[in-house]
Amino acid sequence: MQSSKWVRVSLFLGLLVGVGCGGSGKKKIVDGGHDGPTDAPHEGTGDTGGGGGASGDAATDGAADAATESGSDTSADAPASETGDAPGETAPPFDAGIGCLPPVSTETPLAPATEGVPAQGLVLWLRADHGIYMTPGAGAVCAWADQSGHGRILTAGTGRPLWNTNAVGGKESVHFMGGTTSLGTGGVLDIPPASGRTFVAVTTLVSTTGRFEPIIQGKVGSPGTYVSIDTNSYNTAGSREGVYMTNNAYDSALATSTSPRVHVYTVSTMAPGTAVLSALDYRVNGAAQTLTRTSGGLGNGNIEDFTSADFTAVGGADGDANVAEVLVYDRALGADEKTALETALKARYGIQSPGDSGAD
Repeated sequence: MQSSKWVRVSLFLGLLVGVGCGGSGKKKIVDGGHDGPTDAPHEGTGDTGGGGGASGDAATDGAADAATESGSDTSADAPASETGDAPGETAPPFDAGIGCLPPVSTETPLAPATEGVPAQGLVLWLRADHGIYMTPGAGAVCAWADQSGHGRILTAGTGRPLWNTNAVGGKESVHFMGGTTSLGTGGVLDIPPASGRTFVAVTTLVSTTGRFEPIIQGKVGSPGTYVSIDTNSYNTAGSREGVYMTNNAYDSALATSTSPRVHVYTVSTMAPGTAVLSALDYRVNGAAQTLTRTSGGLGNGNIEDFTSADFTAVGGADGDANVAEVLVYDRALGADEKTALETALKARYGIQSPGDSGAD
C-alpha cells in the first residue's frame, strides 16, 4: 500500500482544480427532486483484506479525496430558503453534480428531542432517510446533507456510494465500497483542535475483515493525523472493532460482525501530550470496550497536535459497509447522554443490548 500515499496526493491536487462532481459550487437545479431512491444493485468489491498494509494510514485516501472535493467552504452552501446576493433574491440550491437530484422537498426536518438524541454541541447529523442527493434509478449518492441545522453538505470524491432501502435494521443506509466512495467536507466542523468530541455511527459491515471508518477527521496527505472510529484498524489483530487517534491505532476485544451496531467514540480532550487511553471512551451497542494499542502508527501512546486537520468524511478506508446514521458532537457526551442516545438508536434500528438473547 506504499503507492496509495502518492495516489492520495495526486487526487488531492486534481480536486483542488475542481475535478469531479460538486466542484462547481452552487448552481440552480431545475429538477424538483427525487421521489425516493430506488433500491440500487450492489456490485461491491467484497472482502478487501483487513487493516494491514505497509502504509496503514493510506487507507484514508478515499476519505481525504471526498473531503477535498467539496473544498473548505462546504458549510457555506446556503439552502434554497436563504437569500442570495441581492435583496429579494433566492440563493440557488446546492449542485451535487450532473444527473444528481436533490432530496424531496417534503422531508420533515429531524429534531433531536423527537429522535431522543442530545442537541447541545451537535455539529453534524447524517441519516440515510434524509438529505440524500442521488442519481435516479441507479441510486448513486452524490452528496449527503447535514440535519444538525449547520447546513453542511458532504460530497462524493472519485466514486459514489450506493443508497440502500433496508440494509441496517430494516432502515435506509448508504453503502460504501472499496475506499473510493467516501463523502466528505473540508474542515473539522469548527471543533477547536484540542477540544473533546464525540463520534457516533450506526453501521452494518458487509466485509468483517476490511478496514472501515464510518466517521473520520484528519489532515489530507499526512502519515497519521487522523481521528476515527476504525474497524480493523492499522495492524489489527484481525477482525476487531477499534478506533484511531493521531498516529495511534487501537483494537477492542470485540470481534467484527455483520449485525447492526451503534458505535460511540468519546474523546474528553485532544490536548497534545495527553495519554490517549486516559482521554478515550469507546462503546458498542452500549457496552464499554477495552482498547489495546496495536503496532500500527507512528505514535507513542500520546495525543498529537491536531491543528493541521482539514477534512471530515464518512466511509473512509478500503472496507465494505453500510452506514445508516452519523452524529458528531463538539464535546464529550456525558454518561447519561450516551446511554440515552444509545437507547434511542438501538430502538430505531432494532439492535439488542449486550446480554439480550441473540445479541452479538
